[in-house]
Amino acid sequence: MAIGKHQCRNAWNLDYKGWIEVGIDEALTALEESFYDLNGQQMQAFAIPGRNNVAWMVMHCLQNLDEYTNLESQATIFEHERRWNLWNCQPEERPKAGDSFPTCAQMKHWLAELRARVEGTLAKVDEVFLRESVPAEWRWPGNRADFLKRTIYHTHAHVRQIWLLRGALGLTDGKSWPQQHYA
Repeated sequence: MAIGKHQCRNAWNLDYKGWIEVGIDEALTALEESFYDLNGQQMQAFAIPGRNNVAWMVMHCLQNLDEYTNLESQATIFEHERRWNLWNCQPEERPKAGDSFPTCAQMKHWLAELRARVEGTLAKVDEVFLRESVPAEWRWPGNRADFLKRTIYHTHAHVRQIWLLRGALGLTDGKSWPQQHYA
């Protein structure tokens, strides 16, 4: 994907499932757009003292997307790590300079796999399925659509933070600019 090279699509006359599809597409597209052109140094830089870097935020989003877009099972696309969950990791596990992170290419690969899985699932389900409660062993109080809505808005919060970090890194040449994806 190249920023600004996609066609803005229309989000008109959508039903409930259609809005879920637009929301998840927007979250995935905006996440990819926020980091796709960064190099390893930019991804791993701690540009704002006391805040995470782009690499950590992308991995945090990918781990959330992997968990919350999987509507049919709890199988994951990649191995999850506690360090991508800031609420559950220990202080010594918090991201810091010198930590290793997956490459931008690997993150884009996982994002593409996540997109394929959720689009494939949404293509074969209906609103009734989306409104059903998830299995009890998932320990989630809502329904399948709530799984998706939770990660849509969570992802958008981190995408805004990534764009802030891009600015703090001096990546403000106007070539990389978030685009409107739906009208």
